[in-house]
Amino acid sequence: MADLEFIAPPKIATITFSLEPAYNTVASLQLICEDLSGFSEWVHQTVSDLSPEKLIANSLVCGSVPIFLEGKQWTSFEAWMDYLETLDPVEMRDREVALFLEKVEKHRSDEQDPVPSQEELLADRELFLSIVESIMAQKGKGKVFNREEYELDFQLLNDPPARKDTLLSHLREMWDVYLEKDWARNLPMLQESIAAFETLDFYEKSTTEAMLQIIDRDQLPDGWDQKFEEVERIIFIPSAHIGPFILLIDLSNKTARLVFGARVPKGATIASPALQRTELLMRLNTLADETRLHILELLTQEDELGAKDIMTQLDLSQSAASRHLRQLSVTGYLIEGRRDGAKFYRLNEDRVKDTTEAIEAFLK
Repeated sequence: MADLEFIAPPKIATITFSLEPAYNTVASLQLICEDLSGFSEWVHQTVSDLSPEKLIANSLVCGSVPIFLEGKQWTSFEAWMDYLETLDPVEMRDREVALFLEKVEKHRSDEQDPVPSQEELLADRELFLSIVESIMAQKGKGKVFNREEYELDFQLLNDPPARKDTLLSHLREMWDVYLEKDWARNLPMLQESIAAFETLDFYEKSTTEAMLQIIDRDQLPDGWDQKFEEVERIIFIPSAHIGPFILLIDLSNKTARLVFGARVPKGATIASPALQRTELLMRLNTLADETRLHILELLTQEDELGAKDIMTQLDLSQSAASRHLRQLSVTGYLIEGRRDGAKFYRLNEDRVKDTTEAIEAFLK
């Protein structure tokens, strides 16, 4: 008898949708740390309002507090804050350092010096700063190493009570001044988005197929297939601020939490003027840029172009080209592919057609 290869069925995770106010709020704070167009006006206005010192504090907070969400479902942002108040500051610091050293180990090669102990790390400021700068350079996401920020980080790691007070004070101030009213204003729209997605049927769809339908993409970000191999439940969290981007904000206990832009999906039976406006603003914001329009124009003349070709023809730096191409891709105007390790792009004519139809439908 011939040997038959066993083909495993596609992985199917449980898909749910939830407001998740604590995760949602932390995600909004994280957007403030990113230099990307395409987010909601709230993000750009808040960045403009915050002082350089507050922006540094926000970056420190966003690098620290997500682990204290604990992978739990919090009823409100305030409930999570009340929990944080009960934590021991030294234990909080030690958890942060342990996680940081795990990251260091992942980024170190066999030829590099061994990973320092917690005691060695906290005793040597220059060692700490050099490790942070090295990890940021390896990630290659364009974020500039801010020595002032990480000097403050090191100082507070050596003063756990002051660190805890800094984290919680910033969270409470951002909630009171910037987030609480905005959350209340957007809550009906977020609830409508959840109701719309809950009308969809993901029966017999693989995890990947369901995710692509929800985030309205042709493919998952690089490496996500591996990230979700052991995931049994995915909680999708609609955001009023993230625009066309997605954020994996939690991956623990075989559960993933993904933040995505609130909208009405294709095939949903619920129509919402507020969500239609949000979707249109997201798409039109992508088009309201001369460089991005030039990129689309180039791709009407060519079947496909590589990133280097686009950089050359439009005289763009690598970082500028990457930023514009990323926004066009996540908004669906470009179809991204790879050939011999290099990225190439094609115009998604269906998305252009969808946009014109959406404008016509909204204005009827």
